[in-house]
Amino acid sequence: MAVRTRYILPKRGMEDKFVTAALAHLKKFHADGPTFSRLRRIEFGDKAGWYIVVMGPTAYTTLDHAMPQKAEHDADWSTNVEPFVDQYGPTDLWNFDLDLSSGIDLTKSAKHFEVWNVELKPGQFSRFKDMAGKLKKVYESLGNTAFLVLENDLHRGGGPDLTLLWTFDTYDGWQKDPGPKAAYEKMYGAGTWEKMLADWNDMVKDYSAEIRVPVQ
Repeated sequence: MAVRTRYILPKRGMEDKFVTAALAHLKKFHADGPTFSRLRRIEFGDKAGWYIVVMGPTAYTTLDHAMPQKAEHDADWSTNVEPFVDQYGPTDLWNFDLDLSSGIDLTKSAKHFEVWNVELKPGQFSRFKDMAGKLKKVYESLGNTAFLVLENDLHRGGGPDLTLLWTFDTYDGWQKDPGPKAAYEKMYGAGTWEKMLADWNDMVKDYSAEIRVPVQ
């Protein structure tokens, strides 16, 4: 399943106008169907103060067909939203991995999203998938946190190979959350959590974290 993302920085002092215009545009052209979009604000991380438009997930076949209202869509963005935009950041295409993800329905009501953009060491993707598959089963057993895996379909130098996303509702709960260690070791045995963390450190070159909040 394809997911498209685009980072956008509003002009200073025009954030509210940007949000109003962007939400009106998304409601008019991306309210449902294969072009369904959401707007998120980055609260913490390297791009704090930026916004990100998330479109999808949808079948890759939809990328082969232009939207029926493309000319009107582009004109509306240029006229009503563009005046409040300072700059655009990365625009990426992701593969939403259904086999490794759990709890996407929880994202509809979540108050916060913790997002890790991860760069793997060469040759570690299969190993990562094994680890993510185990984590998916743990989060499924708990049923209270979304765990989403998105793989970057367009590699760029120094960019992430994949994105991991979790949901949470309060910063107090987030700060006190040690991760699903107890549930993980209940499922896989004593000591397996520390082994998983060691494997993570061995396969990951680097990652950057950000916290997003829903705007719509």
